[in-house]
Amino acid sequence: LRYLDLEGTNISRLPENIHKMKFLHHIGLRGCMNLESLPSSIIKLVHLRFLDMHGLKASVIIPKGFGGLTNLRILLGFPVHVDMDGGWCSLEEIGPLSQLRRLTLHGLENVPASSLAEMARIGSKEHLDYLDLYWSSSGWMELMDEIEKQQRQHAAEEVLEKLCPPPRTQHLHIEGYFGRMLPNWMMVPNAATGAFKSLMILALWDLRCCTKLPNGLHQLPSLKALHIKDAPAIKSIGFEFQASSSLTAVGRGGTAATSAAAFPSLTHLILQGLCEWEEWDWEEQATVDVTAGTMAMPSLERLTIANCKLWTLPSGLANSKRNALRTLKLYELANLTKVDNFPSVVELDVFDCPKLKRISDFSSLHKIRIVRCPNLKVLEGVPALNSLMLEDA
Repeated sequence: LRYLDLEGTNISRLPENIHKMKFLHHIGLRGCMNLESLPSSIIKLVHLRFLDMHGLKASVIIPKGFGGLTNLRILLGFPVHVDMDGGWCSLEEIGPLSQLRRLTLHGLENVPASSLAEMARIGSKEHLDYLDLYWSSSGWMELMDEIEKQQRQHAAEEVLEKLCPPPRTQHLHIEGYFGRMLPNWMMVPNAATGAFKSLMILALWDLRCCTKLPNGLHQLPSLKALHIKDAPAIKSIGFEFQASSSLTAVGRGGTAATSAAAFPSLTHLILQGLCEWEEWDWEEQATVDVTAGTMAMPSLERLTIANCKLWTLPSGLANSKRNALRTLKLYELANLTKVDNFPSVVELDVFDCPKLKRISDFSSLHKIRIVRCPNLKVLEGVPALNSLMLEDA
């Protein structure tokens, strides 16, 4: 037997003699909510390559010695526990798993110190393509002692600092993190470029306490999709988020400073649930040379902004030289009054923008949907329009 899938069953424990299935490659336990523990004999399945524990209860017991499963390639839903009496942390068992391609960790709020997170040796897993990191902030929010809350926040910040992905990682998802600051490897440009230069997809969800978006991402050469969701403490996005990078080139004539485009490969951007966000500081220079690649986000094709207090779309975004953007979706922008100067956009959605008065200068626009924008007075400069949906209710 090589494949064992028990997804969604009511099983409460796996057989203790599971090690007799010595050629087992795949175990699927997703959604087995009644499972109490993994049997200690599972560590003898030396050929095991896939283990999915998504949806198991947080208290499921991981046996010591789990790190002996060194052939694991995919480990999903791994629950993080700390045995305070014995000083053991389940993250310790992740350390030897050097062949991992995909890894998701749950319960990182249980890790009290960065030294325990360091045991996972995430940065040394040279084959790791896909990394998901999950915290739960519910217990932290229920704390009444402010000093303890601050200590927990500080611990979360230190733990994430030690979970820096290796250069090969292409997909990174962080959810539920309640630290105040994002890690240095995400904030400092040079560190970010070296830390995960192959990153293509980044999702940052439920950043309850972060007040600043990471300013080290704009140099990532491969980043194609960025999704930031539910970050209620962010009130503004500064110019440094999408600032062009200065590079020094050495040639026969000496050295010369050149600029590299910020987010050069980004095609999809979603900013959703930044519910207190009011300002986006982004002004492109009037002499932007698009062919030289110095306009920020030159490859951007799809942009969604939802549920915020943004007053206006910045001039660096609404740029007449921007020619890749095809789809623009604006949902629940409480203070937005106008949308104009997007000549390449083909499809536009504007939903629940109560102060919006004007939409203009969309020379390539084919399709527009306007829903619950009661103060809209002007729609002009849309010569290619062939589909209009207008809805008030």
